[in-house]
Amino acid sequence: MQKMHHLLIFLLTAVLSTYSLASNQTTFVNSTEPKLKILGVFGHLGKSHFDVFKPLLEELARKGHEITVISFFPRTDSAKAKEPLPSYKDISLVNSSVGVFVNVIDLQNIEHTWSRVLKELTMLRYMADHACNTGLQNSAIKEFLQSDEVFDVILTENFNTDCYLGFIHRFKAPFISLSSHQVMPWTNNDMANSDDPSYIPVIFLGLTKPLNFINRMANVLCQLLTKMTYDYYFRYKDQVIAEQVFGSDLPKLNEIAQQSQALLVNTHSSLHGSRPHLPNVVEIGGLHIPSRINPLPKDIAEFLNNAHEGVLYFSLGSMIKMHTMPQKKLDAILNVLGSIPRKVLWKYEADELPRKLDNVMVRKWLPQFDVLNHPNVKCYFGHGGLLGLSEGVYVGLPMVLMPMYGDQFHNSAAAKSRGAAVVLEFNNLNEQSLRHALNEVFNNTRYVFLP
Repeated sequence: MQKMHHLLIFLLTAVLSTYSLASNQTTFVNSTEPKLKILGVFGHLGKSHFDVFKPLLEELARKGHEITVISFFPRTDSAKAKEPLPSYKDISLVNSSVGVFVNVIDLQNIEHTWSRVLKELTMLRYMADHACNTGLQNSAIKEFLQSDEVFDVILTENFNTDCYLGFIHRFKAPFISLSSHQVMPWTNNDMANSDDPSYIPVIFLGLTKPLNFINRMANVLCQLLTKMTYDYYFRYKDQVIAEQVFGSDLPKLNEIAQQSQALLVNTHSSLHGSRPHLPNVVEIGGLHIPSRINPLPKDIAEFLNNAHEGVLYFSLGSMIKMHTMPQKKLDAILNVLGSIPRKVLWKYEADELPRKLDNVMVRKWLPQFDVLNHPNVKCYFGHGGLLGLSEGVYVGLPMVLMPMYGDQFHNSAAAKSRGAAVVLEFNNLNEQSLRHALNEVFNNTRYVFLP
């Protein structure tokens, strides 16, 4: 237990150091600190999840700790050339039969009905099956499992599957759990962390405190549904898959999950409100936010510099295919954005919009944090994903949020309750509702972030 206490102190020091970089902008390897051998296990296909903890992993490597990272997102050649990290080793889960979840959500399939939570649980299981059945069969994983590696601590994300917890059993190391969003209901069970549904909103619903009677009933039912589904369906399937890879002597995955020494959570009370946590459940919201603002590409910088009337930044994240927007809704967006007396910078994965708008610049990829920090950017139109939302809150931009799935409803409701955003329901998206939302955030000074 004393050894685990020291490991946790080391890790939290590294976490805090990523915050301090924003002010001191320097890194160094302190030769007097003991160096750890760390295994990071990230089995989810969504890039935004990995992006939360990428700064932590790289900072651990900068400080001289030897870190091995299993993920679908190995460091790119350009990242290695820009900053070689000799003590950072990737074991890639990517192969010819599996692709990462970038630009995969078809908006034609988005329906916000009473069965939304059930559909999202089905999608979470689909992604879990995909990640487990393909990632764990990777030849690099099979070779790694045969190695004689020894680790001081293991870091692993808690999300929609436990199949990767077999690495805990294989390498017999203490482990720390990570959550890229508010804690999942089943993870609260594993950590014995309080999640009383009478006043703590469940992540799957867009509810905010205080909860009325109807909200509490919905909250209780949703919590029961999600916990039972995970415990009796998800974990059953995970156990079967994991035993095929890690051996039939693998303990029950829920028993392994309950051995976690601590949980680092990508939330912050200033946005999601206060809630009770055990001492080993630590909020680290904003960990992914860069320590410095980088220069923008020349064409984007010129576009923003010349936008003296202000700029609307529009992005629905890395997973949504914007060109699949239902035609009627896309026409409404084009009509409104093309008519506002401001410029628009739009992340759109196709080369061009269905029709040209003189005040709109479209790019397949944008350096979002650098864009949001430009003084001429006056509003952020997004989907309520926690990374982008946290960046918007950090910069202090008023926002229009149109949640699509997952925790986006929860995050958007939290931002609205803090006076930071107008929430636009996708089912009700039309010219009138969008124009009203934009007029509110551009012209009403109450839409600033109030922690």
